[in-house]
Amino acid sequence: MEPYEQEALAWPKVSAADLYRWNSLFSGVAVTQNSFVEMSVRNAIDKALLDWAHARGYADWLGETPRDDWFNGDTGVPLQGVPPLIMILLGTNQIKKIWSSCRKVYRVWQNDSTHPKHGQYPNRDDAFSQLMFGSWQQLLGPTEFKSKDHDYIRRAVAARQLWKEALRYAFPELTQGKVNDQHRVKILLDVDRIRRLHNRVSHGENVLGIQTDQYLDKMLTVLSAINHRISDWVMDQTGSTYRTVAKLKYHPVLLQAYQQNDPLSSDREIVAYKLTSDGSYSGKEVIEAHLKNAESHEGRTLITLGKPPLAKNKSLIRSILLVDVEGKKAAVGEIDDYGHADTKQPPAGYARPAYEKPHQERTAWFAVKNLYEADCRDGKVIGYKTTDGLAVPSCFTGQVTMRYVRHT
Repeated sequence: MEPYEQEALAWPKVSAADLYRWNSLFSGVAVTQNSFVEMSVRNAIDKALLDWAHARGYADWLGETPRDDWFNGDTGVPLQGVPPLIMILLGTNQIKKIWSSCRKVYRVWQNDSTHPKHGQYPNRDDAFSQLMFGSWQQLLGPTEFKSKDHDYIRRAVAARQLWKEALRYAFPELTQGKVNDQHRVKILLDVDRIRRLHNRVSHGENVLGIQTDQYLDKMLTVLSAINHRISDWVMDQTGSTYRTVAKLKYHPVLLQAYQQNDPLSSDREIVAYKLTSDGSYSGKEVIEAHLKNAESHEGRTLITLGKPPLAKNKSLIRSILLVDVEGKKAAVGEIDDYGHADTKQPPAGYARPAYEKPHQERTAWFAVKNLYEADCRDGKVIGYKTTDGLAVPSCFTGQVTMRYVRHT
């Protein structure tokens, strides 16, 4: 508990137990998010390598499957038909290890007459499933060509060649069919960071010091490089949950409410405005534009509208909730400052998103930081409700509404 106790010292209203509970919840979400990434990466790489191996006359990039009688014996693994680049990058021992593991699995099948694979022999898919997340990093890596280690340089050269001939096709949205080794380095570094998070949460280690949003961004970047539809789908499944839980690290009351799936009432509603007046943009489009803009400006975005709330409410307004009236999209951010362009200019670093261009006449502005997507389940934004108890989206009309809330 020592790391949690030390971290709690800086947060008077947060206990070590609160942080431990948050760490456990976040780890569970991160494991799920990581699994989507790992499955997508391994399948994309496998397909690219199979196409590459077949084009060069190999039966499989993992080599030939041992004969059935080998699984019943005790002789060493017969490595046959493994492409040289794979041998260099994965290494002889690792390939032998996966087939040895298959032989052990086969004997379990044989000793259990009720097992679905009783009487069958392992195939290449069984061997493929033995490869861990680190294997894909090995196939992508190393990046250093100035090392004095001859074996390291040999693997770096092999990785560059394998990327050129095969692996770039696993990430078509990034490479667009072009050969660029910097693309390989980018994917490698992102995969390495994702793997490190995977190892930490899988072994129950604390993740108190990591920048959680950066890891999610890396995951979505890798998925988008494979297929942007996969990235969108994964974000819809667990991405907003990941971001919501990450942001609740130091808010144990909100975290508990989130776990119970109950919205917390705000102290009072301050004011709300429509963002769009003519229906040119849907609420979902407006929110996505601000989220994208925030990601490009270190979590900051500039929201403009007709007029700001009254000055007397300035000390009360701490956060902003953007809600699509159809209940499909929501985002939460912290209000850094607000004002009117005629009398006060926005702080540096806050930019308008692209959708704002037709609305330059809006001179009131809000500088919003740490904007992130929030869970929106069945039209209910987790953590918020109106003073009359209605689900937030159901009480609005129009395209999208900003609601300013004061937190207790």
